[in-house]
Amino acid sequence: MHWKRIARVGAAALALATNAQVCAQTGSAPSRNVLPIPAPAFDGSIAQDVSGSRPASPFRVTAPANAPNVFLFMSDDVGLAMASTFGGPVPTPNLDRIAQAGVRFNQFHTTGICSPSRAALLTGRNHHNVGFGHLADLPAGYPGYTAQIPRETAPLAEILKLNGYNTAMFGKTHNVRHADASLAGPFDQWPTGQGFEYFWGIVGGDSDQYQPAIYRGTTRLPDVAEDAPMMEARMASEAIDWVHNQQAAAPDKPFFLYYAPGSTHAPHQAPADWIARFSGRFDGGWDAMRDESFARMKAQGIIPESTQLTARPAEIVAWDSLSPARQRFAARSMEVAAAMLAYQDAQLGRVLDELERTGEGRNLLTILVIGDNGASAESGNEGTLNELGKINGLTEDEAWLTSNLDRMGGPMTYQAYPAGWAWAMNTPLRWTKQYASMLGGIRNGMILRWNDRAAAPGSVCARFGHLVDIAPTILEAAQLPVPARVNGVAQRPMDGRSLLSTLEACTPDHTRTQYFEMGGKIGLWHDGWFLAQDDGRTPWMLAPPADASRDWQLYNLREDYSQSRDVAATNPAKVAEMVALWEREAEANHVYPLDHRFGFLRAAGHRPQGRSQFDYWGKGVSVPAQSAPMFAGRSFTLSAEIAPASADASGVIVAYGSRFAGWSLYLDKGRPMFTYAASTHPDDMVTIRARNRVDPGKPLVLRLETPGPRQGATLALRSGADTLASGSVRSTFLMPAGLGETLDLGRDTGVDVAAYPGGEDAFAGEIPHVAITLDPPATRGAH
Repeated sequence: MHWKRIARVGAAALALATNAQVCAQTGSAPSRNVLPIPAPAFDGSIAQDVSGSRPASPFRVTAPANAPNVFLFMSDDVGLAMASTFGGPVPTPNLDRIAQAGVRFNQFHTTGICSPSRAALLTGRNHHNVGFGHLADLPAGYPGYTAQIPRETAPLAEILKLNGYNTAMFGKTHNVRHADASLAGPFDQWPTGQGFEYFWGIVGGDSDQYQPAIYRGTTRLPDVAEDAPMMEARMASEAIDWVHNQQAAAPDKPFFLYYAPGSTHAPHQAPADWIARFSGRFDGGWDAMRDESFARMKAQGIIPESTQLTARPAEIVAWDSLSPARQRFAARSMEVAAAMLAYQDAQLGRVLDELERTGEGRNLLTILVIGDNGASAESGNEGTLNELGKINGLTEDEAWLTSNLDRMGGPMTYQAYPAGWAWAMNTPLRWTKQYASMLGGIRNGMILRWNDRAAAPGSVCARFGHLVDIAPTILEAAQLPVPARVNGVAQRPMDGRSLLSTLEACTPDHTRTQYFEMGGKIGLWHDGWFLAQDDGRTPWMLAPPADASRDWQLYNLREDYSQSRDVAATNPAKVAEMVALWEREAEANHVYPLDHRFGFLRAAGHRPQGRSQFDYWGKGVSVPAQSAPMFAGRSFTLSAEIAPASADASGVIVAYGSRFAGWSLYLDKGRPMFTYAASTHPDDMVTIRARNRVDPGKPLVLRLETPGPRQGATLALRSGADTLASGSVRSTFLMPAGLGETLDLGRDTGVDVAAYPGGEDAFAGEIPHVAITLDPPATRGAH
């Protein structure tokens, strides 16, 4: 018999047998989902014996009946008292409407900084317990600081996916080490390796909102046109499109949609018309705003009537101490930040509206975490037009700041507001982001809604809550247990508790222990008491003062909502009990060793060590800046073999970073040019130009020489023995800005370093080879 006939007969027999098996299992006629197939005519030319066959029915895991769709939202760097939903000055009507139908938590807690909070949220485990004791940017060789979620702590998305959910993530992930953020991977810690079937967003701490470094899955997307919508609007559209497609393909399958905007983290950027809405709103300053927010929060029942307003820390300057010029800049910076949150809320509203319009909101568990930590004070008392400016050693005088007032929030600034505004946005609490020892760093608003199940809609719940509680809450709503094994790997227990019962009744939960630690700052919540130890390092410092006091502090949060009264002196026995409990929790969760340093002073295990020679082959190469050569304080030689398409070709040969800190080697109608930008200040941007066209038969060589980090440098462009152009810069930068920028060949992705000829950065021609050689590290001049 011909092989095609054998295949037809075999397929038909299998279909018939499958149909019969369904009948036997159900005791009835075949299901309407199984098409009856007539038995084929059999000519006796082959033997047919199916007596020993046991064909299986098609099988797919389905979610439990009535399992809800899940919409999980977490914003970035939003303090407790920023959104109107919790008494803040920024109108957030879409957060408000969810709050009015659900329950608000006024004692919900995060970890104090970004990566650890996101790891705790998505796994239901303490951040050190899943290797995220600190930022993904700064891993170390200890179990609590690997910046890699182990297989023994499977993320929520993986659990839901394996139990019949579709899963998607939109926005910011900050749980991928820089060493793993390139095309080389590995990709197991990317969202698509952590249970999300679809990912669209940024990988890293922040990104420009006009030209974000967007990935779909693990693939970097091309830059968009300058007039394209900002990232927030694009993200909302992407989420809506995904839901449309998911429901078109599987309307009976529930989804888990994690929506994590990166906005409200620096850079603060927003549409001009949204910024204009807040004109003059913050002219009174942060001291007055804190008083205003405190009164609103009491009036709205967000905080207890007995709450005390904590004093401004001595390290944060008073508003009245600023010059008029500094006040104008500071007020404008808060207008931009407020516009950014309001714009974010509007885009969130688009997604929520569409879920309601399409019917997906009929059975929707909505959890909104308002901030992954407290508001950020990392730009110090001055604020900045360039987020990484302080790290790069730049100073911004009043004249420069005020000359940029009309550009603030636009694509030419990468700003962050002064520390005073962060403190005000955390009213009535102490301090800001990075403080695991102070409630201003770890207490954030949270809203829980599941359809109309809230017994007291619009109420404020004072139960203790933490990010580790979110995963157990979602699993309970989905009627799924916390698994003992995932993909064959035994699992560690989750550290959180479900908060789902608070929809029925908000009862206090004082029988609980939860530790906090970030960068050596310590906190411990136990049955309503809070133990704290600070190290004196402010968020804008890289290390604590040598003489800083590290005394234990104790607060009774049952009576003192804002952590205003240290009662350690009158409760020595309680302090001793809490310290012993802290030691136990720290040991159990891999918190040790403590490291009080931040930024460059902290372990840098993510950087390639000992390499001085780098070779790149062909244009189209993009390498994350943190995986590129470490140029900080190093002299180097760049040699490029190029083949321009014509004598007057233009385009980028190699670009690194952006206009906020970066450099670019490119052609302008055949003439080589090099731009070095330590910032957008005119004195920090230098361009050298060759008069003659490049000779494609000779390598084009760039030579940069510097005596050390943050110092000046000499520049030279050469072709063979000929010097084509030369110049100097007054200061070099330590790291490029922003955090999603790359080293690119044949283009300049993200934010451009320079204003390229004709507005085009693509190189016209080929780039067969680029070699970069670093000189040995400088031994003098380092700061």
